[in-house]
Amino acid sequence: MRMKKHIAFAVIAVLLLAAGNLAAAKNEKAEKAVKAVKTAKKTQLILRAGFNMFPSSGSDGDYVPGVNDFPVTPAHQAPALGVGLTFPGSRSLAFGVNVSYGLSARVDLRDPSDNETIQAEPPKSILAVLNIAKAIDLSRRMQLLISLGAGGEYRMGGDQEYVSSLGNRIVLLAPEKPFSPLAALAAGVHYMFADSLGVALDVQGAYVFRDPAQLLITPSLGLILKF
Repeated sequence: MRMKKHIAFAVIAVLLLAAGNLAAAKNEKAEKAVKAVKTAKKTQLILRAGFNMFPSSGSDGDYVPGVNDFPVTPAHQAPALGVGLTFPGSRSLAFGVNVSYGLSARVDLRDPSDNETIQAEPPKSILAVLNIAKAIDLSRRMQLLISLGAGGEYRMGGDQEYVSSLGNRIVLLAPEKPFSPLAALAAGVHYMFADSLGVALDVQGAYVFRDPAQLLITPSLGLILKF
């Protein structure tokens, strides 16, 4: 009889211990879920560095003597610095604004009538984009983000004077319309080392409604700060 009582007490103790461990595990899981939601709902600041990649634009057919002597701008890339601010609507949806400053890089422009060339610097630019982003959880610390946005580009600088390969003085006029609207699509992977610190690898494609239109691809690496 005593043996049966001991067995019964042992079984009850094991069941109570198992129930306690199960409850603790559920509580821990719930706490992690709540913590993850709180982290996702923090305002996010991203400091970015990358490159603006410009495909070739224009054609020799756009050549007009004395008006458009260098009709083709070849493909080139230039450094870019940016900052983004994101305001979460939910764990999977956010609204943000991104501003980037594009530096200039030298490109070789050619006059198709006589192959006269100059080494010019396209204008520096500022891009501002308002976007809405969808987040997809890849793991507890990693997310895939896809965003769609619209904004504008402002090209800076005035007239520029150069000496061509034939020794001629060439003046390139400042953009007639420095502001152009744009539409943007971006995708990136964000990884959080901690609740408030992480990294972002993003690629943005922007279609700038200039004349002629310009496609701009910008890969970047960013530092994420949440607060």
